Amino acid sequence: MAIISLQIKSKASEELAAIASKHIPFAVAKTLTQVAQQSQQEVRKSIKEKFFIRKKSGGFESSIRIKPATKTKLTSEVYTMAAFAALQQTGGVKQAKDGRLAIPSYQAISQVKKRTDSNSPSSYLAGDAFKIKTKSGAEAIAQRKGKEFKILFFLRKSADIDKRLDMIEITTNTVKDRFDAQLKGNVSELLNQKVL
Repeated sequence: MAIISLQIKSKASEELAAIASKHIPFAVAKTLTQVAQQSQQEVRKSIKEKFFIRKKSGGFESSIRIKPATKTKLTSEVYTMAAFAALQQTGGVKQAKDGRLAIPSYQAISQVKKRTDSNSPSSYLAGDAFKIKTKSGAEAIAQRKGKEFKILFFLRKSADIDKRLDMIEITTNTVKDRFDAQLKGNVSELLNQKVL
């Protein structure tokens, strides 16, 4: 059995070694950060489509943030600090901490006309709305305007929350779809700069 060891010493091989050790981690970090930014935009777009956002700026949509990668830490993150987001990602049962949860009585989010905080249960109660008990013993917030009587919110100890956020799935798909091409482009750009 023969073992062949081939070692080439030249300026080109030294430059390639320098590129591999110093510059490739930069290209990977840049790619990770770019893909995280693209994922962030996709998650924000999904939030606009699936959630009713009361605030015109800020709020849940702007809470989707990224942590960029660095040459020494080759990971990037897409995250939110919104406390309610975990339950929106997984679905499940939300329990009232104390008192009751105010569940809007509309059937579809498109039925909500107001896009301000004045659409909140406390704002209605401060105005012309009032609490009632139904025949079944359930509590609700209602409003009477002339002859029209309307239940605005049902008050419950818990509520089923549907999975709507899809932040993990969107980010995973964005990484699968875009990482390879983005990395290839960044490495090519890097090599072109070093050749020139």
